[in-house]
Amino acid sequence: MADKVHIVRAEQTKEFKDTVTHPWNPANVVAGTQLARNVGLERLRVNVVRVPPNGAASVYHTHQTEEEWLYVLEGKGVIEIDDHEYFLSPGDFAGFPAGSAPRQLRNPFSEPLICLQGGENQAVDITDFPRMGKRMYRHGDTVEVYDTADAEEIAPADLDEVVTTSWRRSLARDRG
Repeated sequence: MADKVHIVRAEQTKEFKDTVTHPWNPANVVAGTQLARNVGLERLRVNVVRVPPNGAASVYHTHQTEEEWLYVLEGKGVIEIDDHEYFLSPGDFAGFPAGSAPRQLRNPFSEPLICLQGGENQAVDITDFPRMGKRMYRHGDTVEVYDTADAEEIAPADLDEVVTTSWRRSLARDRG
């Protein structure tokens, strides 16, 4: 068996071979290097990303089950957290526990913003996009997106019935 490479060299982190665009904002193009993936880590994400001038790292969002963080290496940026803006510069760190306020990292400046960013890579994640009225469920490689306007509130007593009905349908399906 060949040995797995456990090191990403400094010069590799500056290659920015991995380019990501967000499906709901294709004009956003963020280049990066996936450090964790390149050494075989599966349960967490660690990336070096370059946010171009007048670009954004993502759309305004929050994760319900995964923690997320970023550390500014070079350049300046603005992070919006729960409708408040904060300026970031080299050495600044921001962390977001699961279920915390929505946020978006932007670069309104003329120089690239380079950050180390990462978080957990849970088997299941729920991501809310409050300004877009969407909720995304990711389980494994499957992603489902729902409009939050279509959501129905369920009272706790009704929830028991929904869970029981779903469980019975699942059993019936499994029994064929």
